[in-house]
Amino acid sequence: MILVFDSGTTNTKAFLFSEKGELLASASHPTKVIYLAGGMVEQKADFWWDALVKTVQKLRRTTWWEKEKITSVSISSQGGTFVPLDRWSHPLRAGITWLDNRAEGTARCLNNRYGNEYFFRKTGHYLAGWSPPATWLYLKKKEPSVVSETKRLSFVADYLNFKLTGSFFLDATSAQMSCFYNIVKGIWDKEISEIAGLSEEKLPVVVPSYAVGGGISRETSTILDIPEGTSVVAGGHDQYCASLGAGAINKGDCLLSCGTAWALLVVTEGPVFISDSGWCPGRHCIDGLFGLMAAISNGGVVLDWMRRNLRIKETTCDEKVEVVPDLTENKGIIKNIGLSTTGYDIFNAGKRALSLEVKKQLKKTSEKIQRILMVGGGTKEKMLPEMIEKHTGIKLIVPEISESAGKGAFLLAKGKEAIYELLGRCRGKKSSGC
Repeated sequence: MILVFDSGTTNTKAFLFSEKGELLASASHPTKVIYLAGGMVEQKADFWWDALVKTVQKLRRTTWWEKEKITSVSISSQGGTFVPLDRWSHPLRAGITWLDNRAEGTARCLNNRYGNEYFFRKTGHYLAGWSPPATWLYLKKKEPSVVSETKRLSFVADYLNFKLTGSFFLDATSAQMSCFYNIVKGIWDKEISEIAGLSEEKLPVVVPSYAVGGGISRETSTILDIPEGTSVVAGGHDQYCASLGAGAINKGDCLLSCGTAWALLVVTEGPVFISDSGWCPGRHCIDGLFGLMAAISNGGVVLDWMRRNLRIKETTCDEKVEVVPDLTENKGIIKNIGLSTTGYDIFNAGKRALSLEVKKQLKKTSEKIQRILMVGGGTKEKMLPEMIEKHTGIKLIVPEISESAGKGAFLLAKGKEAIYELLGRCRGKKSSGC
């Protein structure tokens, strides 16, 4: 069996897969988030590890748990969140998440000094308030004692890999979310590190997503009830793992991941830079492939708000009703309602608006989209996949898989040969089986 962890921002999941990819058992545990004044959003590193341990404890209560059969471990994780560690690899403060915006002023100054395109053309991201280079400079000014004691900057994936094995290692899909990684050269960018005043030796070793970075340590073997020495594979960023798991592995495939926020990831054969488009290029977990990633922040939260606040009874639908789904910006609008308008009308208008948001975002990319592979909670919304296919004019497939990020991490744990066998079977095919 292969044990997979998906360490998300608000929830950590664990999955047991058979060698053939059958999902045998799963468990989840919430990951605490600390919201502070001034746009600051933090997580303690202990939260990541404790949540992982709790998921394993739950799995061990299932009939599937047989530790001797676990042959490898892999992780998919959130990206951009980091924690400074001291010389003993202990956290010096709470981790700063990708939701944090404390360094917005610092990012603005850096962009003014070097130009927006300077960072974008290297890392695939424009510097913003959450970006680790800007946040690190912010900490140098606000928390100099923390910075002076920092011996390592650790991200979620390599911190968990360290807790599992005793070694720090990270893959490129996670490294590039740090804005310190040069996606063109495939190395940590020396110039950006110098601008931020962070020496490269404080960053983790970058290895291929399918590479074994170490084995389960003796201490962790006791805690998790996993055999000592079990291989731990680097894994990858959750959206890139989801792309692999859903079968979005051909040039022009587009993953549409429908969670609390919606994410789009288009597979490309090289880094594609489209200025001021909202699309961020990056390296894929499959060698030689790249991705273009964009977010629709009002995705799942809009549908959730409507489910909670509207009395929805299916009737014929009034398509004159319109929704402007900017709920997270406090700019949401419901238009053209009358005395005959029902909750069903408004709910369908919300789904229609989100499908048009997908169309709008896809129009900003220069890539030819061959097909959309839709995963996540949005696939269960009646008529939503059909609406997206109609509005975009692109073939949409809902793969028969419930946990695409976990499945992607499973495939990485199977190793390079298994991934290339999958590529060989699926390239050029259009069936949902790929």
